[in-house]
Amino acid sequence: MDNIVQNDFTYGEHDDHFFNQGFNAYCRPDIQQKMLEDEIRTDFYRDAIYNNKHLFKDKIVMDFGCGSGILSMFAAKAGAKKVFGVEASDLAKTTRKNVKKNGLSHIITILEGKVEEIELPGEDKVDILLSEVMGVGLIHEGTLQSLVIARDRFLKPDGILFPDKNTLYICAIEDKKMHDKHVSYWKNVNGFEMKAMAEASKAYAWHHPIGPQQPVTDYYTLREYDWNTCRLDEIFFTSPFKLKCNRKDTVHSLAVFFDCEFSACSTKTVLSTGPEAPMTHWMQLTCHLDEPVEVDKGEELEGTFTAKAYNGRDLQFDIDLDFKGTLGSTNLSREFYYYWGMSSQMPYKKDEEI
Repeated sequence: MDNIVQNDFTYGEHDDHFFNQGFNAYCRPDIQQKMLEDEIRTDFYRDAIYNNKHLFKDKIVMDFGCGSGILSMFAAKAGAKKVFGVEASDLAKTTRKNVKKNGLSHIITILEGKVEEIELPGEDKVDILLSEVMGVGLIHEGTLQSLVIARDRFLKPDGILFPDKNTLYICAIEDKKMHDKHVSYWKNVNGFEMKAMAEASKAYAWHHPIGPQQPVTDYYTLREYDWNTCRLDEIFFTSPFKLKCNRKDTVHSLAVFFDCEFSACSTKTVLSTGPEAPMTHWMQLTCHLDEPVEVDKGEELEGTFTAKAYNGRDLQFDIDLDFKGTLGSTNLSREFYYYWGMSSQMPYKKDEEI
């Protein structure tokens, strides 16, 4: 890789920025652009801030995980007296240029470093903790732990978290197209059976959109997070679930998604990433059943769901489900993994009989 051209964006750390797992993955322009082009997400934050300027006027704000600086600039335009944009990656260097180009350097200060380590120049506490650090499946990326730390270190006792609440849901869905693509495909690949690959594929939590017509059951609330009070040891959890079927259909997968709420706003302000809502870059996570199962209206799928951190920043779901209905039955006990980046992989089982 000696032929890599060094410039103001890569800072000569091409491997760290583009190949290794870590904060500098966020330096990739495609990742930043993907989030900014998510108009549902970006416009929602903009409107929540601009429609509640009375909360921001003359206030000191921290934008935790500020990325390109868009939320910091929204807060400045909404009347904040001072905004500290905190960014752990080298993107902070580029974000300072964005702030200066838009004539907001007198309001916005970009701090490069981890929120666990930085200090605020000239201030001890902030009035508002602004953040968009929700990962796929809400808790992927490991940044919500840092949100709790930022709250404890820097938010005034009467301060505002913006947003301050999340709810994580699960439902069962019809998903034949993707189940065939991810599982059935491996039964015949150019005349060869690759059952071992099917087993690996079934252990992955797939990140893709599902439509409003796909849920076969109601939504079950796995976890409600209030970031005003949530402790570090409450982020990962185990929860039972019970999903009531609202029609006769085939269940192929379980889907996980979340809501985001800004309780401080003058009107109820909730961003949903559910199947019925406009698609966002978060989409949904789906965990495939080993085999599809027929269900009838009114039947209930009961099980246990555990969310864990995997490999530091990535995500592991342990799902146990035992269903016996009038039309079919299934038993599922599996670990599902979701990860991104090249230095994280789910643990392939070695020398196991398939």
